[in-house]
Amino acid sequence: MSYSTANTITFFFALLAVVAAGVAVAVPVSALTGDRFRVIANLRPIAVELAAAVATTAMIGSLILSEAIGYVPCLNCWIQRGFMYPASLLLIGSVITRRPGPARLAGGLSVLGLCVSIFHRYEQAVGTEIGGLCDAAAPCSTKYVNHFGFMTIPTMAGCGFAAIIALTAISVWRRDNGEDSDVPARIETDEDPQPVTGR
Repeated sequence: MSYSTANTITFFFALLAVVAAGVAVAVPVSALTGDRFRVIANLRPIAVELAAAVATTAMIGSLILSEAIGYVPCLNCWIQRGFMYPASLLLIGSVITRRPGPARLAGGLSVLGLCVSIFHRYEQAVGTEIGGLCDAAAPCSTKYVNHFGFMTIPTMAGCGFAAIIALTAISVWRRDNGEDSDVPARIETDEDPQPVTGR
């Protein structure tokens, strides 16, 4: 694959990562501000579906980077894949079965994956490997991609993990507060109805 084609593909994934980072930031900010702009309210009905889309895109993207473009995954890359791939399958399962359990587990895996992404990005930032666990043929400090001056492969993965965490958190909050219940909410009135008495 030519350099220009590979650069176009990675730039597209970098843009998607920016969008994912925006979601990851917007959700907690909206929660802290009382969802003034209804970000959470608009995302909540499709939170699990969006999380599944993020995880599946990240999984397919990682395969394109290694199998189509030819970037050799390092040890940290494989560890992040080990968290992202199951999260993708769990989220797809949650969408199909409408059960919250798989989505919760995917959120937990994403927390662990985000920690690895941050560690991997730190290794790239300092230009050295910590612990000496990576293979010399595929060093963890190598930057195959660097769009916008900071968007490397572990940064993209970290944005994906963060978005999944935010979206699954919305879903968990929704279910824990009973918003998926088929029982209609009780309509509150200013005054309780007075009993009717006969004369």
